[in-house]
Amino acid sequence: MTLWTPDRIPIAVAPLPGEALESWIGAYARRLRVTNNDFLTAVRLAGTRASHLALRLTAAEIAALERATGVGRQVLTGMTLEPYDGLAVAILPDRRKLSRPPAWRFSGSRARYCPACLGQNAGRGPVFWRLPWAFACTTHRTLLLDFCPDCHRAPNPWNARRLGPRETGACTRDGSNVGFRAACGADLTQAPVTPLPAAGPILAAQRHITTLLAAEAPSRPAALAEFKQLYALAWRILRGLHTVADRAPEAVQTVLAECGGVLPQLTSEDVGHDAHNAAIGTALARIALHPGHADHQALFDWILEADRSLLKRQKNNMGAMARRWTWSGPELVERVLTKLDPNATLHARLRYGSASPQPRWPELTAASISRRAAMTPAMLWPGWTMRLLPRPKDEYDPRASTFRRGCSSFLLLPGGPPQLNFERVGPLLGNHEINSDRDSVERRLYLDHDLGPLASVLAQLARALDEHGSPIDYARRRATFTNTSVTLDLNAYARLCVQQGWSTGRQHRISLIRWYLLMLLTGEAHPPSPDASLRFGWHCTEFRFRAPLALRAFLRQQAESNLEQHKIIEPLTWEPPESWVTDVSWPGVSPMSIVKSEFRNLLEAVGNVHEAADALGLTSEHIRLYCDLAEISTTTPSPVIGKHHTKGTVSKVKIREGVLAPAELRHLYENKLMELSHIANLASCRPETVRRLLQRDGVLLRPQPGRLPQRPDITREWLHHEYIERQRDMANLARERGVTHHHLTKLARGWSLPIRSPGTRYNAIGHLALPWTPSPAIRAVTMCSGALDRLGAIVQIPGYTSFAAAARDIYGGRDSALRQRLIYIERDAGFQVIDRDSMPLAPTPRGAEFLREATEILKIAGQAPTLAT
Repeated sequence: MTLWTPDRIPIAVAPLPGEALESWIGAYARRLRVTNNDFLTAVRLAGTRASHLALRLTAAEIAALERATGVGRQVLTGMTLEPYDGLAVAILPDRRKLSRPPAWRFSGSRARYCPACLGQNAGRGPVFWRLPWAFACTTHRTLLLDFCPDCHRAPNPWNARRLGPRETGACTRDGSNVGFRAACGADLTQAPVTPLPAAGPILAAQRHITTLLAAEAPSRPAALAEFKQLYALAWRILRGLHTVADRAPEAVQTVLAECGGVLPQLTSEDVGHDAHNAAIGTALARIALHPGHADHQALFDWILEADRSLLKRQKNNMGAMARRWTWSGPELVERVLTKLDPNATLHARLRYGSASPQPRWPELTAASISRRAAMTPAMLWPGWTMRLLPRPKDEYDPRASTFRRGCSSFLLLPGGPPQLNFERVGPLLGNHEINSDRDSVERRLYLDHDLGPLASVLAQLARALDEHGSPIDYARRRATFTNTSVTLDLNAYARLCVQQGWSTGRQHRISLIRWYLLMLLTGEAHPPSPDASLRFGWHCTEFRFRAPLALRAFLRQQAESNLEQHKIIEPLTWEPPESWVTDVSWPGVSPMSIVKSEFRNLLEAVGNVHEAADALGLTSEHIRLYCDLAEISTTTPSPVIGKHHTKGTVSKVKIREGVLAPAELRHLYENKLMELSHIANLASCRPETVRRLLQRDGVLLRPQPGRLPQRPDITREWLHHEYIERQRDMANLARERGVTHHHLTKLARGWSLPIRSPGTRYNAIGHLALPWTPSPAIRAVTMCSGALDRLGAIVQIPGYTSFAAAARDIYGGRDSALRQRLIYIERDAGFQVIDRDSMPLAPTPRGAEFLREATEILKIAGQAPTLAT
């Protein structure tokens, strides 16, 4: 040592790539034939412990080592645990000591080892072995070892000491006999190992962990979040193997077999922290966390079962179960909430949004819910009521007003504190009939229907309202406009009646018009005044269906004038866009699916709202809601606007003009296929009068629908083929067979064929003229609402570097919603379409054929998207 220069050691030992600082110090000491402490003294770090240096180097220590060995400070820092601080390990800031890592159980300062690596590298090893997430050697495809096979303690092969051993790759622990300080000396390079299959889940998990540990600074938060998720799953897996192992999916047995078929060890407080436990837990956690494996969802379900088995008392409360996962981050909480959703109450499903594509922990304050109440009408918007109001299963016509109030009240629950239950949020909207509103939703209209779509829609609507807001302050309107404060220009109304040839009516009709005007302003139907007639409520309902377009336009202008008088600058009416809600099968009907012109033609051919509802397979309230929304009315006269039926007969009809003119009457009956009663309403006469006039003109009358003789050209098989499979329109089919639309619809209903809304098409691929027979996977994926949208989304995913990047370009930035849609598509298809492990994202072999066929279908449908490059 006396011949050495004061600054630089004349013998150099270069660090191996990724080598641990302790390993390098030990190798340097052995090269100089001294101990580790002698080496540190020589580099002017006397009294310093190598175990402390291995955690974090101070500036002075880095300078001393760099000056003595010529190794740069960046390399020296990379050999310590400092680059992994806060990610895989936790170093106490005030002293160099390890505490429990951010995600995994505390594993102390020991290092694991691979015997083959020690043999190849003269006993030297990487800093990676010091991390709790290191459990396998991907080079030699074996499990790492924790202990010496002879003394069964952590071997520390990097410690060069005076008492030996001299051989590299040997255990340096003291002998176990009292007073005997010679090292154990076991040859660690010959320690027995557990081989791992090259394509097995354990080595795949270790490679994935290595990628996460190498994350650059911008990606470290995402890597740490995934480590927390993996650990939250892993410790439940390891404990569950001792409680519910008999119900574990096949993936669990596969991983156990790779690890020698031995169950993981458990301590009294936590799971064990050896490589065996880490390998089993991490490999299975990765399968449960990332889609792509056949047991992905089954394994996650089993983990939830294992988690429940650890509780001393079984809890069915959704919040209590999900709270156990909050530490792991929002993504796992979302999956837990989604899994717990089917068995939860509607109140809980809404509060946590568990039925929606993006569940969330309820963290909103009461003030936030009050702001949402100001953006919400007391009765749910007409278009959204149409979507959520179930189609009828019988002749029952629901009381939609209580249903709409109940839905608006439920809309205030998502994300709110537990104190704000249904009873407390209703009054925020002015809804005080709490029991009837809630029962109308849960115990009447949805008694035999799945509550999932309702819970999903309301949760997504609430989130979107909080994010995007509303252009209407309904709270201000509820306070401003009442039965006494709303103004109606009676002189302008009188002029309108003179122009249209209507009678102005008495006070009853004025009250009816004021009621509708108030509904336009506030978005809700107010109860009649105490002095109103007994049939006032019925007339209000009838008015919504029969109010002429001229009267609707007049009332809209009156409503806008009321807003101007109170200096309220807002649109008169507004509804949240349908795009705010995704991945929902509507219990009712979407207004966007109804063709306005065809709906108007239907109203011209029906006598009342019930006939229109029966023809479309909807409730009468669906018809009224669409009339409110689209400002459409039937052309049939009504007493509510002053037109009354007359008692005209054939003998009294001397001058046949207008509707009863021979040519016009024949056109209405033969070409437009209108019923006798409908023509009679237009002509203000009795149906019998129209029948006799047609007979006088020599027109062959159609048989009544109920007494139509058997016709070989109208069969159930024919109607099913043309209407269901070929997706043809009912009106065209009726015209082709010379029967009425109402009659053909009645036959379809009697044959249990589903009736579509007017103008809508079953949005699958049945209406496309495909030159080939679709594959079973394509048919399974497209047999649902929005099928072409599903295909359009999935064909654009390949080529992007991640789902987040794809979501930013093609899905409005909703990463979780895009992943959820892909999971549903792959579930219906029966195989994995997108390979999650490829970079960039690419289809699987079966997925490539699926996407090719989907792209051809989109081209034929005229919806081919621009694919990512």
